[in-house]
Amino acid sequence: MITFSPEAIYIEEGAENYALSKSVLERFPEVPTTKNACRKTVLNEINETKADPFGASKKVLFLSKFEGSFLKKCPGISPGMVCCNYYIVNLTSNCIYDCSYCILQDFLENNPVLQAFVNLEDVLSELETVFATYPERTFRVGTGEIADSLALDDVIPHTDLLVPFFNRQKNAVLELKTKSACVNNLLKHDPKNVVISWSINPAEIVDSEEKGTASLDARIKAAKLCQENGFKVGFHFDPIIIFPGWETAYKELTDTLFNNLRIEDIEWISLGSFRYRSNLKKVIKQRHPETILFNSEHVPSEDGKFRYLRPIRNKAYDTIRNHIRERAENMGVYLCMETKEVWETVTGKLPRSDKKLDQFFDL
Repeated sequence: MITFSPEAIYIEEGAENYALSKSVLERFPEVPTTKNACRKTVLNEINETKADPFGASKKVLFLSKFEGSFLKKCPGISPGMVCCNYYIVNLTSNCIYDCSYCILQDFLENNPVLQAFVNLEDVLSELETVFATYPERTFRVGTGEIADSLALDDVIPHTDLLVPFFNRQKNAVLELKTKSACVNNLLKHDPKNVVISWSINPAEIVDSEEKGTASLDARIKAAKLCQENGFKVGFHFDPIIIFPGWETAYKELTDTLFNNLRIEDIEWISLGSFRYRSNLKKVIKQRHPETILFNSEHVPSEDGKFRYLRPIRNKAYDTIRNHIRERAENMGVYLCMETKEVWETVTGKLPRSDKKLDQFFDL
């Protein structure tokens, strides 16, 4: 797992006096720092001087204020897809890791600078207002949509404010989603309303397709440490990748999970297949020519994303779900960004028919 140390730090005008900005500068006193920086200027310089602007953008840090609404509905709401009742808060944009399949290579193609928002007080104020306005609802809020929730927590400790805030709420749960093993800062907090979740794949996929991330073994050890400190954990088998021997590999992954962790303290497991928009395929092949992602056929779905053929997805979900249920019969297992037809084929029901999962879904 790589440890982040920026090659340069840029601070947007008006962001330098925030506590998080000061903390970062104290941590990296020797790193060249530019104040009153313009993100567009920084991006233009990277584009003009670097052969791989997206990769190079991961090595600088731009500190700024976020303007607008922080809390958003999960973008999984798209034509033909079943979406979980999930909300997102983006505190960082881009990721220090370099997974071959990462959607950010396309989504942030024109704005890839690694950007951290420092005005967390505004985030908490907005969330408090929303939660108080809808006391009858339960909000599941994640921070891992366009960044890894914990990869930078040793550098920019967002959890120091987020976790105590969520622990004071009566109708909200915070999910921190990661491919890291960066949990030391987190462990000093009360685990009350927090779930730490890991995206996991077989070790051979982690090693070949998830560059810079924590190893599978390190992720499992971090999850075990969190459980020992009272935190609930979750896991995302996402993206499931079809390759020769995948059935055995995912069976071994499931066994590794349950052989090392307390099943009763796993909140949920999600399953999602490899998916991408058409432009991402070109980017992946340019940046990761050794990838195995496109060794199988993909077809466009209703939401415009390419996926494995439905029978292949059905088999993968059914196979992995059965492995999980053999070890944890009552485990809440849901599908991420899938059609109603696939849901019904794999599970025999839609989420609203499953009491274990009903709380997560809004069809």
